[in-house]
Amino acid sequence: MGALAACLTQTIVAHATSRGIKIDSIDINVEGDLDMRGWTGISNDVRPGAQQFRVNMNIKGDTASKEQINELYEIGKRFSPAFDTLTNGTSVILVNS
Repeated sequence: MGALAACLTQTIVAHATSRGIKIDSIDINVEGDLDMRGWTGISNDVRPGAQQFRVNMNIKGDTASKEQINELYEIGKRFSPAFDTLTNGTSVILVNS
């Protein structure tokens, strides 16, 4: 969850900088649901991974317009590699070497 927060933040800051949008702060909190029965193997009916993540983000910029702030939220969702990977899935190949 920390990696998701960091990636969203870096993505937004990089794009804001390239667009000349000044950000004063980004407060971000990520929560997730994990059923321990799946992770510990107690139940085969529950997957071991997280069932859901919730991201609460507040971007502040005294000189940024509301439209610019809203654009930065959308940029985070569109260009964050971690957000993309979690929301669209990625094939993983595990090799025993």
